[in-house]
Amino acid sequence: MAHIHDLAAEISNYGANRLKTPTPIRFPRTPTFASMNKPCRFEGDVQDLEVTGTLPADLNGTFFRVQPDHRFPPLFEDDIHFNGDGAVSAIRIAGGRAHLRQRYVRTDRFRAEDAARRSLFGRYRNPWTDNESVKGVIRTASNTNVVFWRGVLLAMKEDGPPFAMDPVTLETLGRYDFEGQILSPTFTAHPKVDPRTGEMVCFAYEAGGDGADCSVDVVVWTVDADGKKIEECWYKAPFAGMIHDCGISENWVVLALTPIKMDLLRMKRGGNKFAWDPNEDQWYGVVPRRGAKSEDIIWFRADNAFHGHVAGCYELPSGEIVFDLTVADGNVFFFFPPDDNITPPDGVAKRNKLSSPTTRWVFNPKAKKSAIRTTEAGDADVWVADERVKPALTWLTNGEFSRIDERYNTKPYRHFWQAVVDPTRPYDFAKCGPPAGGLFNCLGHYTWSEDNYHTGEATTKNDTYGLGEEKGKFGLEDVYFSGPTMTFQEPTFIPREGGVEGEGYLIALLNHLDQLRNDVVIFDAQNLNKGPVAVIHLPLKLKLGLHGNWVDHRDIEAWQERRAETGDVGPVQVAKEPLPWQKKVDQRNHGTGL
Repeated sequence: MAHIHDLAAEISNYGANRLKTPTPIRFPRTPTFASMNKPCRFEGDVQDLEVTGTLPADLNGTFFRVQPDHRFPPLFEDDIHFNGDGAVSAIRIAGGRAHLRQRYVRTDRFRAEDAARRSLFGRYRNPWTDNESVKGVIRTASNTNVVFWRGVLLAMKEDGPPFAMDPVTLETLGRYDFEGQILSPTFTAHPKVDPRTGEMVCFAYEAGGDGADCSVDVVVWTVDADGKKIEECWYKAPFAGMIHDCGISENWVVLALTPIKMDLLRMKRGGNKFAWDPNEDQWYGVVPRRGAKSEDIIWFRADNAFHGHVAGCYELPSGEIVFDLTVADGNVFFFFPPDDNITPPDGVAKRNKLSSPTTRWVFNPKAKKSAIRTTEAGDADVWVADERVKPALTWLTNGEFSRIDERYNTKPYRHFWQAVVDPTRPYDFAKCGPPAGGLFNCLGHYTWSEDNYHTGEATTKNDTYGLGEEKGKFGLEDVYFSGPTMTFQEPTFIPREGGVEGEGYLIALLNHLDQLRNDVVIFDAQNLNKGPVAVIHLPLKLKLGLHGNWVDHRDIEAWQERRAETGDVGPVQVAKEPLPWQKKVDQRNHGTGL
């Protein structure tokens, strides 16, 4: 007897790479929409999740994370994972029990497509490929990070403003503009909070126009603990590229500009927004946190490479800045190849072979600099250090999604954690197929040795851990292997109350690639190799997420009181006015009678 799936030939909704008809609902049969990345589209609650082991009694909070999850089949068959609608997961842990809540972020984009019951927005960050009905609608999918700030959960993506959500119900409250203080078309997904002052330091790139014009405008803000914007300064980048993450020290901000470039003509032709440039340098912009002027920026140049995520950033007694992040030796975003190439069919395999060490840079913010002109920046001065920089050390961790004990933001730190790719470990390709999202088959805990703590210099002598620079290690390594059919998503550190740095737990999603489902695993953060202390079993498959954070429930409760009608802060105020670029679009439309 024939299997039911053999009774009819496979029917595609796509022709010449474009969606022909939105019904019936059928997603592309491409790797982007297969395995762990097959659309989830789940909203709901699951109470009292099954647990193996014992949930730590001192855990009382919520692990928030966000995943791109296309609500409808995309307009283009070769769409990418990053273009999916933001869907937030909340894993609530208290009293030895765990519960799941999952909701989409009701962005303007989501609401427009939900009303039409189909996709209306085209290629990733390219409005020239959108349906005409959504011209002037904010395109962001809010699918990259979720950050708790002054009583609300901010869902973020760097191509647009954040959207505020209730941290308990996950109801979307609306677009958040910091109560009318920040009106740029774009906003980072990686703001940094100074634990000493409570200030949020944030930035945006492609910030000067409508967020889709490939501008070289970069802006950095500081919002104080009371929610007041106290710093704002605008800068020019040498080219229109991606600045995904940043680091902050006590007095400086470091911006990592990756050589993956925008091109307006390419976008207008219907192509990709970004293309990798293997001939361009990686750049680092250093700016003062306080009282900055546009000419205060200094750009440092280094050999071509692809930036990952930041671990730590702090200052030395000399005034120099230590900046640690993963740096890959090639194009991680294989779906954005150089202009003269097409996306290679083995792009995922090539990405899994890249080296991604933890790289330490030391920048002198007082280094001699000169003004240059670039084609992209036009008549604006771009202030560049006279001398190129090289890494101070390179720890061969081969990881990504670096996390630290964030109580040590701006300070020297000893511990960091990563999702790690170890190709020497066994992998069951027959059961799992290609590892969706990358072969992150390990979690790693790294502890800087005494010789490399609070210093920007590598050492060639053996330190107290018996490791030396010649081995590519600069401290202790504590690694846990998932097994041949599993991979990890980004880990998040949970500090233990009253504990010293690094004392607490590590929480992460575990992907069962052979079963297409997820667990939530919790480790003693300083003893990963002993295995998880508890495993929360999810009865469904979530998609590959990007970033997340743990929020102590006492902080949520305290802000609920402050955000009450009678509280000292009052209810959150969401945006009431369109953004400036939207008003201009509306004026043009009315001027043409549209």
